[in-house]
Amino acid sequence: MTLIEVLVSLVIVFVIFLGLSSSGLVVLDQNIKNELRDEAVSVADNAVQDARLARFDNVTDLPAYNVLRPVRNVNRSFTVTRTVTNLVDPDNRQVEVNVTWTRMENGQPRTYSHQVVTIVRRP
Repeated sequence: MTLIEVLVSLVIVFVIFLGLSSSGLVVLDQNIKNELRDEAVSVADNAVQDARLARFDNVTDLPAYNVLRPVRNVNRSFTVTRTVTNLVDPDNRQVEVNVTWTRMENGQPRTYSHQVVTIVRRP
């Protein structure tokens, strides 16, 4: 092989690795986004379980509160809001839990949310 052939092959390999590295960054970004969503689902599940375990008369609206959870060794803040709606049947209440979080994407903050709705019944 000549020196020119070696240099051309190195340039081709370099271009291929550039493409692979950018796709690797996209995969990493999506992986982090999925981990944040999974953690938000866990936070919402805990809030719903708290509502289900509370006495029926204590299931009321709650002001928004923050929950810190570690995601990839960084504490992330999730904002939880609980809204309770009285239904036609006075023995049932609809509980809506909304979890929101903010993430930087392309230098801009972007807000995501996850919502869970359940019915709490008087025992």
